[in-house]
Amino acid sequence: MPHRLFCEVHDNDFAERAQSPDIGALYALYQSACHGGGLPALADFDIRTLQAYAPFLMRLEPTGAGSYSYAYYGVGIAAIADFDMTGKSTADFEGPLKAFFEETYARAAAEKKALFTVHRAIKANLVHTWERLVMPVRMESGTTAFIVYNRPRAFEQDFLRSLVNVLPDGIIALRTCRQNDGVPFDAQIISANPAAAVLLNRPLGDMEGHLLRSAGPVLSSESLWAAVLASIVERRKDTIEILVNTTDLPVYLRFQITPLFDGALLHMADITALKQANIVLEREQQQLRNEIFRQRHEGDVLRGLAHADPLTGALNRRGFFAAAEEWTDKHRQRTLVAMDIDCFKQVNDRYGHMVGDAAIQQAGAVLIDAAGQADGVAGRLGGDEFVCMLPLPLADAMTLIEQARVRISISPVPSPIGPIALTCSFGLAAWPRGTSIDEALRQADTALYAAKAAGRNQTRQSEARPAGALSRTLRSDRRR
Repeated sequence: MPHRLFCEVHDNDFAERAQSPDIGALYALYQSACHGGGLPALADFDIRTLQAYAPFLMRLEPTGAGSYSYAYYGVGIAAIADFDMTGKSTADFEGPLKAFFEETYARAAAEKKALFTVHRAIKANLVHTWERLVMPVRMESGTTAFIVYNRPRAFEQDFLRSLVNVLPDGIIALRTCRQNDGVPFDAQIISANPAAAVLLNRPLGDMEGHLLRSAGPVLSSESLWAAVLASIVERRKDTIEILVNTTDLPVYLRFQITPLFDGALLHMADITALKQANIVLEREQQQLRNEIFRQRHEGDVLRGLAHADPLTGALNRRGFFAAAEEWTDKHRQRTLVAMDIDCFKQVNDRYGHMVGDAAIQQAGAVLIDAAGQADGVAGRLGGDEFVCMLPLPLADAMTLIEQARVRISISPVPSPIGPIALTCSFGLAAWPRGTSIDEALRQADTALYAAKAAGRNQTRQSEARPAGALSRTLRSDRRR
């Protein structure tokens, strides 16, 4: 049912779709009144029998001319909408709203069943959208009337305002502006928080109520509008970064765009410090790659003895097991950690090996940093498999590694098509003196498998006591 109006019509799952719990309760009453599958009689299912819901109920009756008259109009609806439709009809509305109402009632009458609708508020400024339960009933004359429960899906104004006002990031709520043919051409700024005004260096009064594409140099960016438009039309989230030209240092703002009924929500953050840190990190990584490249060309002997993994800077397999031998008699309490990137094969297959390498580098950097905090050693055994030795008891190691897991999960990997979520699973095992590295590694692997089996993005510790030794050849490719 095309309309130049945001609207939804559903014939099932009313309680799950509705914001008001009254919708589900009222529909249950309606169903119980539908004896034998037919419509309930108006005398049995009328406002007088539904007093608890009366402030938000309407009764509409057909006029015979395709429109419907309002025989009853709840005081709660009238107070919120700021007008009373009692004695008037749907013909008093204009354009797409009139068509939406009359087509919905006609469909409910034809199909002889209740419908649940959501539509954008047109005249009530404090209401974002209305949700309605349309219930056809049988009049004594045999014609179909309607009992309609009409409730605003409003922003909780006081709560939301107090909440967003304390956020350090900017929040802007947008409502779509459409041409007569329904095509969006701009968006109106309905609300913005103080942090948004600070980040954009504009008073709130210069934003709220104004159109997005004329609200200053940053918000009027065509790239931002393109992302907002895609979010509105395709009902999907998007992220865009914008460089703000200032008289001082450059400022980078990240906009996360989320569709919000017939509009969108903008969440903006200053990522300048992150950008600068990434530049420094890229420079250091390039220096490290240059150094590894130089060492690689010093001869076959040096290449054969190199203990560093060139992609991540962690120890490679040879270097890690050499370090493990040095740890044989060191440290009274030790923990061995095994880490895998979750669903890494899917990352490689879907986004390519360059993005896969970036994921390995990012996850490895977090593990290396965590190991460094505890004077531990991290290594990459191959592919997306990492290990770590920590001179810590199991409980302390668990706390440190869990922090690393969270850091990885909240740091998406950049890619040409946008940020990609990255998570890792961890397995920990105690490594007491007298136990071989192979056995401790087997126990850590067992805990890692348990973390993956439990849904991934988890940290598990081995419950078994290490004993004996197994060959390193038992480490095989894991099922992901």
